[in-house]
Amino acid sequence: MNSPSAPASPNLSRRAFLAKGALLGFGASPIAALAAPSKSPDGAVLNSKRPDAAYTHADPANVLYSACLQCNTGCGIKAKLQDGIVTKIDGNPYSPWTLLPHLEGHVSLDTAARVDGSICPKGQAGLQTCYDPYRIRKVLKRAGLRGENKWTAIPFEQAIREISEGGRLFATIPGEEAREVEGLRALIPNLPDGVAKAMSADVASYWTEKDKAKKAALLDAFREKHAAHLDALIDPAHPDFGLKSNQILLGWGRLKAGRAELYKRFSSAVGTVNAHGHTTV
Repeated sequence: MNSPSAPASPNLSRRAFLAKGALLGFGASPIAALAAPSKSPDGAVLNSKRPDAAYTHADPANVLYSACLQCNTGCGIKAKLQDGIVTKIDGNPYSPWTLLPHLEGHVSLDTAARVDGSICPKGQAGLQTCYDPYRIRKVLKRAGLRGENKWTAIPFEQAIREISEGGRLFATIPGEEAREVEGLRALIPNLPDGVAKAMSADVASYWTEKDKAKKAALLDAFREKHAAHLDALIDPAHPDFGLKSNQILLGWGRLKAGRAELYKRFSSAVGTVNAHGHTTV
């Protein structure tokens, strides 16, 4: 058999050449390997013109911590900026969803900037969502008849006010000058203490009664007893539909880590019985 060819560089021994190859191929830090200068003319990576270039993504000033909204799981993420542009998304190392064991809250941002959690391809594709030319970045309000595809941008505060208060929100549109839009506030009746609870108890009796005649009698009794507050119902002829607040639905994604308690408090405050959620599992 012919003997192996000699190393390309006369200043690099065969043993040193094999040692460098072992370091690169079997788990040595690539940064450490790059730090060692090579005289081989064929080592394009090892002979980078900027072997000492700073890794800007390791600068905590270039990292923003947020939550991914590419699905309803809401994993913690770290967005890495380069010249003000997000160029990479990784998992938030403080989040147990993306790193196990995760970093404790007292760990400095300087340290966290050098530690990446995991994030799925869908989460990394958040770059496309962020810079999609068709991404809606302002609140849009209809400025024409439905289907005309006419819109105008309004301040976020105005949108919150109009959604909450309602009113003649499209008075400038022909044909809708006098149309009253019901706001969320109108769906939350302001009933005296104990009234809603009493109405709910009477409705429960109405639900459980199977006899048609008795059921009709319960309906008449309900209307007479709660005559002063029938306007708080979705439909006074069907008290089993409940209060107007039942037109509000609470929807969620992953229900964990205190979120259930938050939704229960909000549901109780609003007065709706409608709640629905699903996870990505």
